[in-house]
Parts: sequence; C-alpha cells; structure tokens
Amino acid sequence: MSNNTFQNKEFKDNLQRYEATHNTGKPVYLGPDELTDIAEYYHLHGQLNKALAAIDQAIQMFPGATQPLAFRARVAILLENNTHTAMQYARQIEDKADLDYFYIMADIMIASVNDEQADRYLKEKSTEISDDDTDDFYLDVAVLFTDYDNMPLAKAWLSRVTNTLSDDYLELKGRIAMGQGNFVESEYIFNKLIDRDPYHVPYWNLLASAQYLHNNISSSIESSDFSLAISPDDVDAILNKANALCMTGNYTEARQYYELFMKLQPHSEMGEMGIASTLMGENKLEESFKHWKKAEERCNPRSVNMIDILRNQSLVCAASGYTSEAFHCIKKLEAIAGTEFPDIHIIKGYIHLLNKQDDKAAACFSKAFETGVDDDYIRILFFIAYCYYDCGFMQKAHNMLRAVSLSSKAQQYADVWLYLSVTDYELGLQADFIHDMTKAIEQNPREVKSEFREYFPENIADNELIEYVNTHPISNIDNPLTR
Repeated sequence: MSNNTFQNKEFKDNLQRYEATHNTGKPVYLGPDELTDIAEYYHLHGQLNKALAAIDQAIQMFPGATQPLAFRARVAILLENNTHTAMQYARQIEDKADLDYFYIMADIMIASVNDEQADRYLKEKSTEISDDDTDDFYLDVAVLFTDYDNMPLAKAWLSRVTNTLSDDYLELKGRIAMGQGNFVESEYIFNKLIDRDPYHVPYWNLLASAQYLHNNISSSIESSDFSLAISPDDVDAILNKANALCMTGNYTEARQYYELFMKLQPHSEMGEMGIASTLMGENKLEESFKHWKKAEERCNPRSVNMIDILRNQSLVCAASGYTSEAFHCIKKLEAIAGTEFPDIHIIKGYIHLLNKQDDKAAACFSKAFETGVDDDYIRILFFIAYCYYDCGFMQKAHNMLRAVSLSSKAQQYADVWLYLSVTDYELGLQADFIHDMTKAIEQNPREVKSEFREYFPENIADNELIEYVNTHPISNIDNPLTR
C-alpha cells in the first residue's frame, strides 16, 4: 500500500472515527477494506498491537472477508514465522477466486521455502485471470518474488507485462536491476521516476538504496535527506541514512538514526543490526554481540537477514577469542544456509588464522572458492583478503586486494582502497600508497583520517588530504611486514 493512501482525507476521517469509537468501546461502522487500511497504517508506524486489534475486529465483523484475513496471514508469516497459522487464516477466505487469495497462498508457499511450487501455482491461476487484469496480476506476482529476493522468478514474471511504460513497471524493473547488482541501470530508472514525480518518497528511498549499494554514499545521504524533507518519519529513509552514515564511519550519528528507526519499527531486526554494526566499527565487540543476538531474536528465520546476523555473530565471537561460541554460531548458520555456503568456510579460515593455523586457514579458503559460484568469486576474494588483513598478513592481503581493485566489480567494495592503503603503508610501497590513498580519500575521507590518525596532522581538513599524501612520503617505515 502506498503512503499516499494514508494522506487522503477519506482515510484520515476513517482513522479519526475508528479511534474515537474504539477508545469509547462503541462499535465502529467501517468496512473490511477500511479497517484493513487502518491496520496497515498502525503496522507501518510500529504499532503492532493496535494493528492486530483493528484487524481482529474486522475479522469478527466480516468473517470470510479477503483483505482482513490476508493481512492477518501475512503477519503470521512475517512476524510470527508461523506458516501453519497463516494457512488457517487463508482458508477462512470465502472468495477463493480473489486475486489476494492467490497471492497469500503463494506467499505461504514461498515462506515455506517452496518458491517453485508457488511459481507453478500462480501459473496455473493465471489462466483464470481476465485479459484486463493480467498485467496487474503479473506485476503483483513479480513484486511478491522480489520481496523474497528471488530475482530470476521476479524478472520472468515481469517480462510477461505488456504495459512497459507505467510507473509501477519501471519501479519494479529498477528494484530487480538493483537486486541483481545492476546499480547503474537501477539508478537511471529511479531518477527517471523522480523526474516524473519529485515528491514521491518511495522513489527517493529506492534511489538512496541503489546509490548505497553502488558505494555512492554521499549521494545516498543526499537522496535520504530529500525523502526526510518530504516525510520526516519515513522509516525507509531513516534506515537508509543510518546505513550510509555508518558506512562513512560516523557511528555516533548513525546510531541516533538507528534508534529512531527502532522507535518507529520496534519489531524489526534492522535497527538492532545497525547498532551492532556501529559498535563493531568502534571495536566494541561484546556490546556488538549483544545487539546481534537481539537482532536474531527479532528476525524471521526465512529472512535473508538471518544469514548476515549469524555470520556477524560468529565473526565477533572469533575476534573476541571465543572460538567455541563462534563455531556454535557457525552451526546455526549451516542449518540455514547449508554446509556448502562459502562464507562458512571463510569464517572457519578466519578462526584458524586468529589461532596461527595458517595451513588450516588456507584449506578453508580453498573450500570457499570451490563452493562459491563464478559470479561470487570477487566477493569471496575480498573477504578472504580482509581475513588476512585483519590478522596481519599484509603481503597476502595486499595481493588479493589488488586483484579485487582491478576487477570490474571493484566499485562494489569501497573499503578495498582503504585496506590497500594500509598494506601499502605497512609494506613501504610509496607509489602504490599515493594511488590507493587518493582513491580511498575520494570514497571516504572520514574513515581514512580515522585509520591513519598517526600519519595525518590532527586537524587536517578533508580537502587537504590528497595534497598531504603527495607531499609526505611514508619514510617512517623501517621494517615492513612481509609475512
């Protein structure tokens, strides 16, 4: 549902009537769709109890109505991780020919990790759709698969749409492009949509997300600021800005935005994940672990975020010296992602490096490359390089990081230039240092100054960094690391 729905006079009047009668205990005479809109509004603003109260009232007053039951089923899937309960609500829907009934049934299948079953089911149901509704049906199905990060199926369904000029089509095309790593295309599409509707907050949020993933962090912050200027309490804009600030190393301000997000979305794991990341950046590992645990408690196991949560838990434990706890987190990660998930082998290798078991680490890293797909090679290489970097193996880290920097995907890994600069510095590679440091400064001057605080003067301005690098050689290197 669009946020614009909640801005129109009819909805505001209905919300006022509902709250006035609800607070007094008197019955409210609103239809099932109107009560569902109110529930959606409460859910969007982090008021789950109020949302459930409104939807339960709708189900009681209008048994068998599609919208309230579909909403309640989605809550069971997304927040309760209970597909059985979701199915119980779905079966109460009387109109089995309603498109929303098809969608919620498919939703349940996908949440049960049966994407192919859902695809077959929806293809079968598509034969029952009138010609006038087919485009809307194809778009809705593509949105459903996009929401679950199944971009190949989303793209396949989108390709069936005939009206390729609509805003809805373009928005989804941009989302799929972003999900597949085609950030230039996605940014072009979202900018095109913004030109059509400059005050449409979701478009600004999507553009900010694409820019962030493309490591265009300053532009992402700027786009988020446009969103917040239009809608100060927009949770997506708040989260986007928090993520971008965290990426720049501005952990204090980032945490403020994550905390604001949590106030508006108290049941989401994203706020806790963000706070945990800022604490990792500040090397406050035990505090970080506590927030990763809270994120795990709030996260739907089906969510892609769960993999990231468990991965970071294991890394924090390993870096803190809690090897057994790290392996416990890895076991939980294996249960979700499978034993052939390359990141598992990377983390195991990292643990071995921390314990000075170089040969065992190398074997794990080889396994990571074996289990990864071709498109994942550079990502795996980057994270293995970071493992060597973090453990002080500067020559090995340097060689791998250089390979990443020369790849066509280098822009996806903004920190590669900063890490290369550190290895250049430690190895006494003056010419490389100037080149890599210049790149790092262009990406994130704040983080550069933090990492090289002993090299730069204390109060040096951002616009003076590059000149300083070119005029001050790293002559203080006496014994470069050569492991």
